[in-house]
Amino acid sequence: MFVQIKDIKDYIHKCNVEKLPITYDDKMEVNLFGNKVLVERNEWLWHLHLKLTDVCNAKCFFCVEQNAERCENAEYFVKQVDEMLTEMENAGILYSVSVTGGEPLLFKEFDKLCDVLRNHNIKFLTMNTNGKYLEDNLDKIDGLFDFVDISRHAISDKRNNEIFNTYMPSLFDLKCIKGKLVETKMRLQCVLCDANTIEDVLEMIDAYSFADDLSFRKLMKLSDHSGIKYDDKEKLYNEILEYAYNHFELVEQTIQDYYVYEIWKYKDTLITFSYSNMKMLSEVEKIEDDHVCREFIIHPDGTISGSWNKNMKVIKS
Repeated sequence: MFVQIKDIKDYIHKCNVEKLPITYDDKMEVNLFGNKVLVERNEWLWHLHLKLTDVCNAKCFFCVEQNAERCENAEYFVKQVDEMLTEMENAGILYSVSVTGGEPLLFKEFDKLCDVLRNHNIKFLTMNTNGKYLEDNLDKIDGLFDFVDISRHAISDKRNNEIFNTYMPSLFDLKCIKGKLVETKMRLQCVLCDANTIEDVLEMIDAYSFADDLSFRKLMKLSDHSGIKYDDKEKLYNEILEYAYNHFELVEQTIQDYYVYEIWKYKDTLITFSYSNMKMLSEVEKIEDDHVCREFIIHPDGTISGSWNKNMKVIKS
């Protein structure tokens, strides 16, 4: 299922992805590395995730990657990226790419990766980072990436460091970095782990308004075998969305399969709310056609697959 809503009259309240139908009526067949792959016809969904590394300087209690195996091959990874981008270009499905981790700026071949990314016609390129090493890499990032998404989970520098379990750039540091970015836009991403009320969220919006964009995520539902347990703040998240419905201006609500993605405008600031149900996704992938790929992921060891589980929907190992 894929739905994009831009008219507030059609807005779906408290959208529960667990109740959405999983359909493949609008899929088309493409060929990648000699493999038949079924993808959506909508270019908005042609997305490649580059999971550079599982290594991270932070130890956030809610992080889905905290139990990930450390299996990396940086040089091979860059080669795989180059080949996958070429395959997607030839198939006519290269649109958006996101660089993530771990902490991507700890990737040993980050410079070479940037060179490869420049050589391909990527329409929209983003990077997720905790910001620790961002200032030292601005010369590589500015102008190459459309957005740099920086994790920031509390207004207080002290509390933010406690959540990350290490020292992170201060709010003042981030404002300085924003001033040095000429072409690349800054988005601050906040997981709702520390907020308890709508007022807390509104305070964050005001404190982070120097950024080009803000993003708030509800903690995702994980499968039981992950061993990670926490309060996912579902009640607060739904309250915030209802507040947005009554006080913000709707830009877009996008719904597909295992996630809901909403963009609102408030005081000239664009605010994104998103939620991913990874537990549901893992269950669906066990029974669906292996040729169906709702997104592509290159894992740290270089495996290219259509799943966040590198052993499923493998396209090139």
